[in-house]
Amino acid sequence: MNADSPPAAKGVQIVSRAFQAYRRETEQSFLLWLVLALLSFATQLVFRRELAPSVGEFGCLNTALGVVGLAGVPLLALNQAFTLYFTREHAPERRERVESLRAASPFVTEAAALAWGGLLVLLLSVLLPLLGLLRFPVQLFTLLVIFVTLGALVSGAVSPGYPRLWAGLVVAAALVRLVAGAFISHKEPWAESGLAAFFLAGLITLVPALRQREIERDWLKAWTALRDRDFLLHLSATLSVVLAIFLFNQADRIVALSRFINPANNLGYVDLGLFDDYQTAGLLGRALLWGTQPLLFLLYAERSRLKKTTVASLRFFWIYLGALIAGAILLILLAPFLSWFFGRTGDDLHGSFLPGFALTMLPLGVLQGLGVFALASRRHPECFVLCGSSIVYLLLLWFLGQPTLMLAFMLGGGIIAVMLVLSVGIVRWGRRHP
Repeated sequence: MNADSPPAAKGVQIVSRAFQAYRRETEQSFLLWLVLALLSFATQLVFRRELAPSVGEFGCLNTALGVVGLAGVPLLALNQAFTLYFTREHAPERRERVESLRAASPFVTEAAALAWGGLLVLLLSVLLPLLGLLRFPVQLFTLLVIFVTLGALVSGAVSPGYPRLWAGLVVAAALVRLVAGAFISHKEPWAESGLAAFFLAGLITLVPALRQREIERDWLKAWTALRDRDFLLHLSATLSVVLAIFLFNQADRIVALSRFINPANNLGYVDLGLFDDYQTAGLLGRALLWGTQPLLFLLYAERSRLKKTTVASLRFFWIYLGALIAGAILLILLAPFLSWFFGRTGDDLHGSFLPGFALTMLPLGVLQGLGVFALASRRHPECFVLCGSSIVYLLLLWFLGQPTLMLAFMLGGGIIAVMLVLSVGIVRWGRRHP
């Protein structure tokens, strides 16, 4: 008993330090992330049960939400680039440049949101029908949710000094989304109802952006501050990693609807109930990647402060991989229960899709970890290679993915991308250590 106490106490200390590090790096409690994850899971469960079954409404909703997420990636990457860059240690001679960039960041974020939002109106008018979102109300609500999401990202950027207020607004929005989604989708079980709930909840997060504030809107100063090679390289790497993680995580979620309703893929037979099962299994599979992301925050925090990689700086990477493998095994074992819990009694969800997604998430999770590690260690070539691989991965699924082969293409594409990124890293290491 006494001999086992020191290791147990050491384990408790490691977990406690991990929670403290998470709070220090994100300025939020780990409990907040857990609450938001549970509320998001409950919301998706409500939509899966309430939206019209066997006609693809749940799958259509998730396709639209995938488009919303992709539309928010550039602005999210910009916010992350500013946040991560300002937390770095900079040489004394660069502090003035960094402070000028910090002062210009709110205005730059606002301007980027307006410019990107205007461009999205043109892009999505062409892309949404190609992705299978054929109903005009779905397209309209998708655009509205995108604009609210961009506004929420601006709100988070212009109110960094009020973390508790922002946390409260985000939790309130999640609660409203759950309640409104349950009420509206029960009355009108269509994809538009789910998007309407996301729109109403998103309005809450606009409060910081709408309040009176002083922001210096000087184009010349902002342009001068942005013309910094070190920051632009950091911004490019951050955008590459964020985009790559999103595409490897959710590319199939976006393109699946267009592949499932394409007569060339299924000889004219459209099983939209099968599509709902596919999106449900994908949601549960992606939960492995979303649920392990706090470990990657800690990995970034430890590695970004070092000039060279050490064994200790990789501990959260190995913990992350262990959690990913354990989660995949658990997902396979719980597949029958999860199928019943989500209101399905057929074999499509737990018999084929869930085990397939559990296996596919392993290489995609490795790519997510490699991306965070490359960004933290300033391995910019690996960041750019990862981004290029994710774009090829998206095109592969869009043009070649079929209902019966989508998971196979995802697994193969993920493994090839892992090998490519690791090859680039090994070659660069070999050149430095001949």
